[in-house]
Amino acid sequence: MEHESDKAHHRATTARTQLVDALRTAVTLAAGSLDTVDTPASRREAVRGARRALKSVRALAPLCRNGHREGGVDQAIASVLEFSAKANQMLGPLRDRDALLRSIHRLVDRFADAQTRTVARTVLVATLIHSEGERRDDAAYAGVSIERAHRALRAARGAVAHLGIEGAFDPAHATTLVLRAFRDCRTELSAALEASDLVRLHDCRKMATFLALALRPFEDDVPAAVARMRSRAKRLAAALGEDRDLALLDVEMSAARAQLAGSPLATAIDDAVRLARIEALARVEDAAASFLRVRRGGVRRGVRELLGA
Repeated sequence: MEHESDKAHHRATTARTQLVDALRTAVTLAAGSLDTVDTPASRREAVRGARRALKSVRALAPLCRNGHREGGVDQAIASVLEFSAKANQMLGPLRDRDALLRSIHRLVDRFADAQTRTVARTVLVATLIHSEGERRDDAAYAGVSIERAHRALRAARGAVAHLGIEGAFDPAHATTLVLRAFRDCRTELSAALEASDLVRLHDCRKMATFLALALRPFEDDVPAAVARMRSRAKRLAAALGEDRDLALLDVEMSAARAQLAGSPLATAIDDAVRLARIEALARVEDAAASFLRVRRGGVRRGVRELLGA
């Protein structure tokens, strides 16, 4: 029994080291992504990189705190989450605009005729991107938002510096968070698929993202069931993210439809959007079904073993 206790303690210590290192790296990457924003292209890449790193911060930070929410470690984690949330809020609208632009490019690539692709891309970008930018003075808006986000992330980087490798890691608390997300994601997925409820289906995106990112620091050193669940959660989150971006494009299309009323191009674009969403939803349903086939018992045992609970 004592030997098993020693092994669990060793796993918990290793898990904390990996999680804290990954958290520190994610905060540093998020802040560093916003260091160079001299051009529109560099701004888009900076926002994309920072938001990607912030997803990891949001997944990892809760796992590094203790279950009692007290002490210096927890205060540092709370500060990291607070400053990261502020940065994410500043960058959110910029990310949505970038996603809209990428969705436009993916959509028009579906047209076989090169001239139709060029015209559709020009019309959609001019209607959905440039007009919005003119209303909000895009360059100034982006510059202010990025600078505020950068300040918040520098503060988060200062807070995470107070996290040592030794500290109040609570393996039971971390295990509960992961297994609760796994359970809730399964429950929502099953209900959403049975009722064909797209809203509930998309509620699973953040849970699937959490599972994929929270377990990523352990790389290949995880039990097979956990590795299987992590890879399928990643696939599910990606499929749901693609459909979300297409849904955003579909909503924003109202402005283009008004300008193109009666035009064959409007019909062609609408048909392309509908087909893209049908295909994306099929990928979502396939990824969801694959995730639901993961055995719960194996995941529960694997996560407890991995975190030393």
